[in-house]
Amino acid sequence: MTQLINSNNMTNKYGWGTSSWSGYDLKIVAVITMLIDHVGASLLWRYIEMSHGYNDSVLMGVYELTRYIGRMAFPIYCFLLVEGFLHTRSVGKYALRLGVFALISEVPFDLALNQKLWRPDSNNVFFTLLIGLLLIWGISFVEKFYEFWKEKKLDAFIGTLLALAVAILMVVPALFLAETILSSDYGMGGVLAILVIYLFRQYRLIGYALSIIVLYIFAGSTEILALFMLLPLSRYDGTRGPEKGKWDKYFFYGFYPVHLLVLGVLCMVLGI
Repeated sequence: MTQLINSNNMTNKYGWGTSSWSGYDLKIVAVITMLIDHVGASLLWRYIEMSHGYNDSVLMGVYELTRYIGRMAFPIYCFLLVEGFLHTRSVGKYALRLGVFALISEVPFDLALNQKLWRPDSNNVFFTLLIGLLLIWGISFVEKFYEFWKEKKLDAFIGTLLALAVAILMVVPALFLAETILSSDYGMGGVLAILVIYLFRQYRLIGYALSIIVLYIFAGSTEILALFMLLPLSRYDGTRGPEKGKWDKYFFYGFYPVHLLVLGVLCMVLGI
């Protein structure tokens, strides 16, 4: 059963191609689709509002297309976050990077998408990714506790109850923080999507598909379009790819605030 569900085996079984995709390849797709989405959400949408072009079918069609394409980005980032957590040498440093870029990105995020320098009730997606990372980090300790409990051959029922209780005590505050306190992009749906991918990490395609269902429920029906990314994910080989070092890595972190800042400034220059 495991062999049939495993991503690499599914590639061979169904003949979806022999070329593999690395984490680097997936990041490129996520960056491009995110850029298209944010161009639509900032420049194009502001032009529509300024020109009252709501009844222009071509203009609205282009806008909707950019947002549809953009639905591919966030689930891939969630998937890569879990992969990063599983392979990083320091989860603490990983969390610190996400936290730093969350703070760096907030003004560009608000400038491009909220038309303000700072909007405290709408925060960028790095906060969602950070909360998701901290949550699965905590859940990993619960899993270790449960394995220890089983190794000691203690009461299985009590061990299960304890593990579930501790997990719930972690999940509920994380969801509340993302949805209510920070109101971060994708909110509780984004955090739950990360958790689902982590829990089904042995079955990547199933975990990813379930995370899309979660986003469909919490973030809107168009999120279902991200299922198209199942094809490249079926070719994912589990490797980092051709990153040359930390500068390649930081390019993907830095692209988020930089492109939002450019879009925000362009909107100001164009007067929209």
